[in-house]
Parts: sequence; C-alpha cells; structure tokens
Amino acid sequence: MKNAKNKSQKGFNSITSQDTFNKEMRAFPHTLPIYTTSTFIYESPEIAQQIFGRKVDGFAYSRFSHPNAQLVEEKLEKMETFGLDIKAKALLFSSGMTAITNLFQSLLRPGDCVIAQGNIYGTSVDFFSHFTEVYKMEVVYADFKNTDEIEALLKSKKNVKLLYCETPSNPTISCYDLNALGKLAAKYKVKLAVDSTFASPYLQQPLKYGADFVIHSATKYLNGHGTALGGILVGRDYEFMNNKVWKNRKITGGICSAFDSWQLNNGMKTLSLRMDKHSSNSLTVAKYLQTHPAVKAVHYLGLKDHPDHALAKKQMKNFGGVLAFDLKDGYKAGNKLMKKIKFCHLTASLGTIDTLLQHPASMSHSFVSKEQREKYGITDGLVRMSVGIEDAIDIIQDLEQALK
Repeated sequence: MKNAKNKSQKGFNSITSQDTFNKEMRAFPHTLPIYTTSTFIYESPEIAQQIFGRKVDGFAYSRFSHPNAQLVEEKLEKMETFGLDIKAKALLFSSGMTAITNLFQSLLRPGDCVIAQGNIYGTSVDFFSHFTEVYKMEVVYADFKNTDEIEALLKSKKNVKLLYCETPSNPTISCYDLNALGKLAAKYKVKLAVDSTFASPYLQQPLKYGADFVIHSATKYLNGHGTALGGILVGRDYEFMNNKVWKNRKITGGICSAFDSWQLNNGMKTLSLRMDKHSSNSLTVAKYLQTHPAVKAVHYLGLKDHPDHALAKKQMKNFGGVLAFDLKDGYKAGNKLMKKIKFCHLTASLGTIDTLLQHPASMSHSFVSKEQREKYGITDGLVRMSVGIEDAIDIIQDLEQALK
C-alpha cells in the first residue's frame, strides 16, 4: 500500500503472511492449526466465569468465537486500517450475506430506512426485499453518482439510518465517490456501509474516506481459491461491533467455521500478489475486448476512457480483477457465449485464481426486476468476467473462439 506506516507497524504483506498467536511455548506451530473443537476446557471455575463474562480474553464456545476466526479478524483489522489512525473491529461470519444480515439486525429497527445503490449484488437486492417485508422497514434505491439526489432523500426522509454502497459495483463495474458519500453520511448523522468485495483491503480502504462499516464476501478475493465460504464486517465503532454485532452473531450462530476460517487465512497470505496479477490480466483482456466487433462496450476501471477511471485511480491502489462487457446482440449473445467457453469457467462466483464468467440477466440478477436492472445498467447482453491469474493469452484465445 502507498499509505505511510509508523515504525512499529508491520508492512501490509507481513500482516497477511504471518500467523500470530501464543508464542510463550518453547515450541509452537509454524502456522495456526485447525481448531476442530466445539468447546474449551478451563483451569478453574473462576477463569470460566471471567471468560463467559467477557472480563478477560478467552474462548467460551466455538459459536461465540474460536482461534481460527480470531486470527483472521485481527489481520482484517490491521489490513483495513493500514497506514490510518483508526481503530476498528472486525468480525468473521459464515458468508458475506450473513455479515450483511448481522449488520442490519444490529443497527436497524422497524420503521427505519436504508438508501441503497441501485446496481448491487443480486442477492443483496433479494435480501433487502425480504428484510423490509419481515422487519417492516424501507429500502429506497438511488443513483449514488448523483449526490444531490442522495442529499435530497436525506433531507426529506427523517427515518434514514444507513447509506449502503458497493464499489466497484456488481456487475456494472462502476466506482463511487466514497469521500463525498462519507461527508453526506456525517452531515446527516447516518451510517455509511461499503461493500468492498471487488477491491479487497489491498486495493481500497473505505474507512479512510469516512465509511462506518466495510463488508467483504471473504469467499471471493480474500480466500481467492474458491475453497470455502466467509464474510467480513469491519466497523469503526469498536463498542458497537464488540457488543451489539458480536452478541447478534453469538445468538444467531453466524460465525465462520474453523475449517473455512483456516482456508481463508491461507488464501489471504497471497492477497497482494494475486490482486496485482488479477489487475494486470484484466487490463490486457479489457483492451482486447474493446477491439472485438461483437462487443458494444467494455466496463473496466483500468481503461482510461472509463468514466470512473480518475476516481478509481484516486481511491484505489489498482483497478481489480473484474470487468464487464456488453454484447451487441443482447440476451441471445450472452447465452451463446456462456455455452461456448472452454478454458474459462461458467459460474456466478468471482475472485478465484481461474477465470470465471457469468450472464447476470439469466443468473445472478435474474430475480431482480428487468426495470431495475436496465435502469442501473444491467443490460440483457451484459457479461461479468472475473479474470484469473492464468496466462492472459489463453483467456483471450478462449474468448476469441467463443465470440465467433
């Protein structure tokens, strides 16, 4: 990262690479083992009482916390605040959606309103619809590039508690001004949550720009290998995270398993190396797609003609590994491409070391209304591509034969 660090702070790659745990023993594991235990044994009733009362650090029950989850959380706290004078608390969940659910359950109450970006992950839209129905709340979708529209909503609606942003956005690969959104949230005393999955903490730090919460689907780039599920919520309000959100996770049982946490920790060790390669490959593939006659438009923040290129360059270290492109023949062409790919893989996930494609209109966003999809740029011919770290020429050759 470009951020300056103080002398006592380890470098970003040192944080992700090494496992820190109890080293008071004369010999200890090189890497943290998998703690496949449901509970923990105590030396005395007094120690058990202190741990269960959270008066001292310790593990009570693996539904509350466990060493594998704690190690990941400590690393994420350092990664999201690297080079910043900010204290944050991270909590690890069984999936990204569990992280979002716990945030909503901890922060919001019946009658509250959320202003959400219109072009976000399809399951987030599905969840918002379910949550508002069950919990009697309101979600208003808006264009987060239009800060005047956001401010007008904040002025007119006194029940707004949260701004919900996703940048880069899924699947349109737009970038949103976190500094402007952070200032609006502070001005109107509402919270700002940012889904930063596409960027990872290596490329973007929303807390730097005033975000209150950062969300990651750890299944994606943080794990990087498609081997496990996980979700992260990082909050700058330490007490809120350590009490309300922690208690909600404890009660609902939403913590990530020891094995999935262990897989996540292993993946995080190579995060910066992978993100740099994802980014360079994506730019190469994006430039190729710009020249293809079947492609109407390419959406990648690293392209200088992308409308958000300057903003992304300002608030991100690099441009990430996801791009999207519009096919001229719409839905039919998108479906045809999905059938013809051979080297790349067809799946709705992203962020792994191999290249993945999906057609949002028929897959990840098929349950989002066509009206909302089209309003926010999710066209019938849009293809989302998570570019892997393979040789770029092999990715391009597969696209070449599939687009014929």
